[in-house]
Amino acid sequence: MLIIALTPIFVIIFVGFCLSRVPLFGQSIWEHIEKLTYYLFFPALLVLRLSESRFDWSELGHIALVIGLALFVVTALIAAFHKFIASDLATLSSIYQGTIRFNTYIGLALLEALYGSRGITMAVLVIAIFIPFVNILSVVSLGLQGSKGAKRIFVVIGAVVTNPLVIACLIGLGISYTGFNIPNLARDSLDILSQPALPLGLLAVGAGIRFGTIGEQRLHLCVAVVNKQVVFPGIVLAACLLLEIDGLLGYSIVLLSCLPSPPSAYILARQLDGNVSLMANIITVQTLTAFLMIPVWIELVGRFL
Repeated sequence: MLIIALTPIFVIIFVGFCLSRVPLFGQSIWEHIEKLTYYLFFPALLVLRLSESRFDWSELGHIALVIGLALFVVTALIAAFHKFIASDLATLSSIYQGTIRFNTYIGLALLEALYGSRGITMAVLVIAIFIPFVNILSVVSLGLQGSKGAKRIFVVIGAVVTNPLVIACLIGLGISYTGFNIPNLARDSLDILSQPALPLGLLAVGAGIRFGTIGEQRLHLCVAVVNKQVVFPGIVLAACLLLEIDGLLGYSIVLLSCLPSPPSAYILARQLDGNVSLMANIITVQTLTAFLMIPVWIELVGRFL
């Protein structure tokens, strides 16, 4: 059952990897596809799913507590051991991004494959809280380097308030909270726009896999992979147990936390002078190891939650 659910996701990622090596599908094409997915298709999916959901609003508080506690603990650990992790802030910030960020395309496809429409609805609800948290922390971590303090502050604020996923989450939650019924024409349009989000997103994940100077960055890559696929989800699972979060909600939070970093982490590192080469390799290695680690976490969550 689990392998059957996971295999199509990684097959599509592999197809994207293969297509990106064909001259007909050059890198510029994938950049446009990724932008369309990030700025149009995926926000449409978030708005549609959140606006149609009628959930217990106390769940948002529970999600925020679990995610906030886990992010606080992992941030404190990285800050405490930063001298052993990396010698410069650019490298440290890329490892930090690789620890806390997750690929939403894989997450939604995974939870939909495992739990159907309930899974994708719960995933979107968790994403609505998770995305603003990790975006703020990621931009702040990158903004710590350099001397242009005031400029960095504006970059942090601008990157968060203009993030299309954050905006989509706020719109979707606002519509759900007010009970506003989206007109049929608008709903049908959102439904059509949301359908390419997952397949194109997964293809773009595969196209983004790049094998660079991995050998020269073995230590940093190992730290980023262990942090992302062992330490951070372990902390999230412990937080769920501590705060008595179980069922599909607990499953969704833990599974999203163990997913590989998204391509947008590379874009952010490039814009704010992070270690771009390391960030690209972190995304690649984590995506490859995710096929082995996701079943492990599904088994662990099933036993403890």
